Amino acid sequence: MHFGCRTTDSSFDTFKQYLFRFNTLQTLVCYFFSAWWFSEVYIWSMTADTDLQWVAEGKLYERRRLNERPIYLRSFFFLLASTQSIIHIYCDYDHITLPIDTPKSENKSEKSPTMDSPIAKLKSVLPIMLRNAVTRAIATSLSGPFVYAGCIRWVAWPWTLWFARLVWSIPKESTPSRYPPMQVGLMIRSFAAGLMLLCLWEFSNAVFTAYVAQEPLKNGQPLTADSREPNGSLLNGLKSRKEGPKNFAFWELTIISHRYEARRKSIFNEIDRAKGATWTQILGICLGTIQDINTRISDFQSPASSASAQASQPKDPIQRLPQLSSPLKQDPILINPVSPQSNVERVEATAESIAKYYGQSPSSRSPLSPHVKEVINIAKDKFLTEEQQNAFTFTRLTSLFSDYFVQYLRTPVGYPFRQLFARRLSLVVLGNPTSQISIIINAVDSITNLAVASLKEDQYGTVNKDIPTILRTFVITVQNIERIRQQMPVHWTDTEFEERGGDGRKVKEVELVLSHLKSGIAQLIQTFGGYAQDMGLGPVEMRAARQAADLAG
Repeated sequence: MHFGCRTTDSSFDTFKQYLFRFNTLQTLVCYFFSAWWFSEVYIWSMTADTDLQWVAEGKLYERRRLNERPIYLRSFFFLLASTQSIIHIYCDYDHITLPIDTPKSENKSEKSPTMDSPIAKLKSVLPIMLRNAVTRAIATSLSGPFVYAGCIRWVAWPWTLWFARLVWSIPKESTPSRYPPMQVGLMIRSFAAGLMLLCLWEFSNAVFTAYVAQEPLKNGQPLTADSREPNGSLLNGLKSRKEGPKNFAFWELTIISHRYEARRKSIFNEIDRAKGATWTQILGICLGTIQDINTRISDFQSPASSASAQASQPKDPIQRLPQLSSPLKQDPILINPVSPQSNVERVEATAESIAKYYGQSPSSRSPLSPHVKEVINIAKDKFLTEEQQNAFTFTRLTSLFSDYFVQYLRTPVGYPFRQLFARRLSLVVLGNPTSQISIIINAVDSITNLAVASLKEDQYGTVNKDIPTILRTFVITVQNIERIRQQMPVHWTDTEFEERGGDGRKVKEVELVLSHLKSGIAQLIQTFGGYAQDMGLGPVEMRAARQAADLAG
């Protein structure tokens, strides 16, 4: 489980990063165990007329033989588990999407937005779940017999036979029938059982996602309200290194700053904490989260800036020190090198000496003799036209290869290797290995709401001195995001960037962060604009803040 989409340069990078992780292995094991348990319960619950017993008794004069029908059915369930686990990892079923409010500049209503109940969310995704389950059950039922006959049968039969011989008296030389069980009735039964199992998996994932992504409230109050020290518990959640508690702590802080006046006042009034006032600690954590965006942008731009700085510096001639000793010897290290004895050793020694001669020689002469070069040129002029000779030049071949590779990237097979602009920009702005958009936006909104509310609720005036720092951090972050959005180069594998036109540089998640930052700047200007000069904010800074928030004047 993780909060936020996976952020990598390309789908292939995601595959490399997550292939050998413990979570990937854990997903596979869980699906395989679930499929095995379901298959055993399903087979044990069947009656005798379904012919799913381990052993087929046969007639009175026949010996017991291993029944292949349950072997196929168990293999089918394992194949279904493999398919579902791959889809689970590829579609990122572990991703929990937390709801994000729209900025107040766009949402004029002062009422907090209503969240859909888990039941409503399940009703909305129920048709999609059924469609996916039916599609995968049909595909696996049709391909199951062929996969079983080609890949699984020769492994499943001996293992099942070994285990069955521990209980029943079965000949050791028992072999499967010539053809695998491909009866229509068994395929229909596997489809029905597979559909039930797939619906169970899909419904379980949907229920977990719907009920986890609920507001951190209990009986209409924040979760930390029942704690002996509510604000201390909230600070512990904000400082947590675990992804889950940290996301919900920021979400709870946003809800407190928007709905609960008593909790806001307690944040402003607690000034005697051991590690600093409650407001000071919350401000440091939230501004640190926002400042991380600027750090990632700076780290992304630093290699290019350092390279350009080195290129702009003139190259001074190297002043060598005077030589104090004779140059190093190039003789063999061994005093008496062992001479080659066999013909193979002589050939190896000759090839090594030739390679060293041409590889270490400072000259760039070709190892071909002039006579061989002349023969090659005569043959080239005799058998190839001038156009054909131009077509085989290095530049032409490189251009052809590039054109073919670009066409390959445009196909669905080449899509995983594309480094899309949206993915690269999200990686820089929103962080990695998963997007921190929920934490960033909740940090912006909570600081903005608390700062605006402090004008009436902060009786000690602890927030007033921090308004310039908040405003400057928001403005700098907006400027840096807009600058990196315009200056980030498009990777050559992003073959469809030009087709998106002017909207190619607008990434939905990044634009959402920008809109919340601009909304926060606008609210701060509207609330504290009349006191800007007394707070130390000059006209130049206020003009830059209005420009960052897209405000007139």
